[in-house]
Amino acid sequence: MTCIGLGKIILLGEHAVVYGFPALAAALDRGVTMAAVPTPAGGSLRLDIPAWSLKILASDDHPVSRALLAITDSLGVGRPTVTLVGDAQIPHSAGLGSSAALAVAVSRAMLSHAKRKLDAKEIAAAASASEALMHGRASGVDVALAQAGGIGVYRKATGLRSFASAPLRVLVGPSGAPRTTSAMVDKVADATSASPDDKRLRALGALTDTGTNALLAKDLAGLGASMNKAHEILAGLGVSTDQLDSLCDAARSTGAHGAKLTGAGGGGAVIAIAPRERENAILTEWKNAGVTGFVATVGGGA
Repeated sequence: MTCIGLGKIILLGEHAVVYGFPALAAALDRGVTMAAVPTPAGGSLRLDIPAWSLKILASDDHPVSRALLAITDSLGVGRPTVTLVGDAQIPHSAGLGSSAALAVAVSRAMLSHAKRKLDAKEIAAAASASEALMHGRASGVDVALAQAGGIGVYRKATGLRSFASAPLRVLVGPSGAPRTTSAMVDKVADATSASPDDKRLRALGALTDTGTNALLAKDLAGLGASMNKAHEILAGLGVSTDQLDSLCDAARSTGAHGAKLTGAGGGGAVIAIAPRERENAILTEWKNAGVTGFVATVGGGA
């Protein structure tokens, strides 16, 4: 059985969500698929994702190996003699929720192999254990979307509250620049003294509310304006880069309603929303800058 975990984008609210403020987030229409197959000639539990050039044993001294063991320990499935064979339709380390997508796909595949019910709470707990090892202080939004899909507003206190919306086309531009989520979370903590009273975190939370209302009203220009302001604040917190700023500027100057970094920043990806007739021109501008972007459709469900 092939199991999936979905990638994600954060339209508004990253970093502030760690401190309890809302984030407007959506699952991508792609992610990581995984199947558990018998390991040839026996051997230990292992993971193989050719698209990421990732091939590890559970016993290796590797961060993904440790995350894999956190999942199997949480699920109580032991160390079966299987190979988890995966495919990835999103890049890793790009702010698109790849580690959560992997964790959810692995959790589902391990339960399926054990012929156990795919219990949502068990999967969420196992994937969260993996995320804690990979990223430290994670908000939980990545796991929620990797598992449930859709679009919604996420708060740490209440989880993901999905809502119906018209399908939204989003341009996604993976920069190719490596970064670590935990380092960016620590950077924001230093910049704000880890205080939820910091006015910039509050402003990011308020922009989530404004942007969500614009999305529900099908006001893409309003949503774009919120995205632009959010990027400005995130840049002020030190989590943007010259490359990300340049990609956002290129999108806006080519007709985008709005553009911003998505996820932790410090590299990773940018997103933009634009009139459909401007999408190809924006993707071309990004391509000229060395970034191969794509268009994803998010939302559209309840």
